[in-house]
Amino acid sequence: MVGRRLGRRVGRRVGRRVGCLGASAGYSLLELLVASAIGLLVVTLALAQLLALGRSQALHAAQGQLMEDAQLALDLLRSDFMMLGYGRPLQALTTGPAAWRTGVPAPALVACDEGFASLPQLAAPTCLHGSAQNPLQDGGAGSSAVELVYEADIHSTVVSSSKAPTDCLGNALDAIDLAGGGKIHLAYSRWQISPRSELRCGGRGSSSAQPLVENIERMRLWWGLPVDGQITSALRYLPASQVADFKQVRAVRLCLLVRSREPVLGADEVRTYRDCNGAAATSGDGRLRRAFWATVAFRSWSL
Repeated sequence: MVGRRLGRRVGRRVGRRVGCLGASAGYSLLELLVASAIGLLVVTLALAQLLALGRSQALHAAQGQLMEDAQLALDLLRSDFMMLGYGRPLQALTTGPAAWRTGVPAPALVACDEGFASLPQLAAPTCLHGSAQNPLQDGGAGSSAVELVYEADIHSTVVSSSKAPTDCLGNALDAIDLAGGGKIHLAYSRWQISPRSELRCGGRGSSSAQPLVENIERMRLWWGLPVDGQITSALRYLPASQVADFKQVRAVRLCLLVRSREPVLGADEVRTYRDCNGAAATSGDGRLRRAFWATVAFRSWSL
């Protein structure tokens, strides 16, 4: 009898402890599931924030790169345009407006609306006309090109190791003999857009064009002429094909279409922009694009 009672008591106690353990184990599992769900939600939100921050940083970096590339390209073009036609006075001209003879050959400017068709080493380039395919600028279709001529010296250019003036690539320029005696250095700067969306510059002779600024897709140039033929009158801007006499040109308005180095736009983000002609366009490769403008007034050099 005593054994039976003792067995029943022991069985009840064991059963209660097992029940308590079972209830405690089930409650801990529920807490684990809830905690796991909350932790997963927190991790998901944190990852979403990190991704959004990464995209924001990529956009800001791309916008900064656009500004830097555009500023560098505009500065290079602006400095060369301001030297257009410059030459030290050699002899005063006795006819026409007050002017002087220089060693700069005429014309000091060759402008093309659709790029260069040929680039002779020792002669002026020729322009592409109409819809013909451009062998030199196929990737930059619709981009202007220009050759600028001016007298280079040690004050207006970077000096080479041989103490000689240099061209737009930093190559030393050879001296040229003048008909009336003396020597000068002439810089021929040929600016164009390459098939790889690069702003390139080169000169005559062995100074072939080299890229200076990347991610420049288009360059458009308009030339400012006095409305009524007077120097002090307002200017109207025309493409090169509509300029009858470049000696009347007083300024240039230039536009550069710059793109980001890498695709940064998502499928649901705005992809439209304004090109150099003011027309709405769409970016089809996920890159940012923006048109940058500048106007450069020429000095009183002879063109």
